Amino acid sequence: MPMTLNKLKKLIAQGEAETLELKKSTGLLQAAFETVCAFLNGKGGILVIGVTNEGKIVGQDVTDNTRQEIANHLAKLEPPAQAKIKIDYVPIEKNKKVIVIAISTGNHHPYTYDARPFLRSQSTTARMPQHRYEQLIVERGQLNHAWEEYLATGYDMKALDHEEIYKTVADGIHEGRIPASAQKEDVKEILQRLNLLIDDKLKRAAVVLYAKPGELKFMHCMIKMARFKGTDKLGEFIDNQQLYGNAFQLLDAADTFLRRHLPIASFFKPDQFKRVDKPILPVMAVREALINALCHRDYADLSTDISLAIFDDRIEIWNSGSLLKTLNVDALRRKHTSILRNKLIANAFYVRGLIEKWGIGTNKMIDLCKHQDIPEPEFAEFFGGLLVTFRFKEPIGTVINRTTAVKVRLNERQEVILSIIRAHKMVGLKQIISELINPPSERTIQKDLRYLKHQGLITLTGHTRAAEWTIKI
Repeated sequence: MPMTLNKLKKLIAQGEAETLELKKSTGLLQAAFETVCAFLNGKGGILVIGVTNEGKIVGQDVTDNTRQEIANHLAKLEPPAQAKIKIDYVPIEKNKKVIVIAISTGNHHPYTYDARPFLRSQSTTARMPQHRYEQLIVERGQLNHAWEEYLATGYDMKALDHEEIYKTVADGIHEGRIPASAQKEDVKEILQRLNLLIDDKLKRAAVVLYAKPGELKFMHCMIKMARFKGTDKLGEFIDNQQLYGNAFQLLDAADTFLRRHLPIASFFKPDQFKRVDKPILPVMAVREALINALCHRDYADLSTDISLAIFDDRIEIWNSGSLLKTLNVDALRRKHTSILRNKLIANAFYVRGLIEKWGIGTNKMIDLCKHQDIPEPEFAEFFGGLLVTFRFKEPIGTVINRTTAVKVRLNERQEVILSIIRAHKMVGLKQIISELINPPSERTIQKDLRYLKHQGLITLTGHTRAAEWTIKI
């Protein structure tokens, strides 16, 4: 339907907004088409030329030269977007017209005008940040290479952990995902098999997956891990760590941190004399979330890292990178197609049997939580990334002696000591002291250990220097 004067007046009365821009004349065509570009990159919108910012209709003369000038500015949009743009010339008094340009959201983001990309925020048009432009380029698929496929300058074969590479082969053969003949291949041949080399040069994915700790220069290959006292980040730290490393090292570090801080629920089955130990959360569900974070994070965003936060009532795992294409948060709770941001990195995890390729990761997390009768994981897009939250059935701020069913309150240091013992299963005093941040005197730690023993939480095996502490609950 063509635009009429009455429709135009109703439109203008709304005022400038995220999808409406008013310009007084074609003398402002450059700024006007920056907004056209922004509309193409966003939700679409309407550009009205011949109306003041205050909403007064003034119109202007429209000549063949005016139409040619508009066509010239249309030609500066890349990729071509004429099919997404409809132009109406609405007559007003004294032979003047208002130019109404309706723009649909484009299918080939990012669009540029005069070689520059723009976006719309509220009623303002601005230059698109480079990182957002690169994200859209990758999503559009018009680059041959995602971030992980670019050459990793400054790295060679010596920078990689060859033992970790051979582990991938061994796991892949065991899982039946690569042939047994691969065990006879050298490192270069294995990397070629995994598509991590191009012209004998390493791709960035190879570095993310296998770099030695001292060789890693991608400083965003890091995980931040914290155990907070209470239910928000305003509480004090019980433990706070950050680790740089390749993807498999980060996964191992997160596993260790979780084992250290998640209590084990112990109980006896009616038909068994042996005690059954079960973590407060299904280990495989949390591990799946961590692997997803490593495989799906936006590595092109150099300012972020993966975070793992443990609170008294929940665990939160966050990675940068919004969901791609047709996926949304609701779809994660149903059967959905796997859409990979980092195909090479994900493939190495697949070869090792750590993930599947069929988009079942989030469904697997949900099923594991249901099976253990705990709340289902929650998924949310947050600060340009995906946040996965696991809630505990009961808070972990206190420890329960499962034999007496008595809640035991611990101070922060005692919680850390208990988590160290839990992580090692059996550990001596010196090792406990070495793992504490800013440890107090040995006498104070021995006092803490006696308190934990008195509460029935730990027990001592052996004597004198050979004595080791172990978890009792």
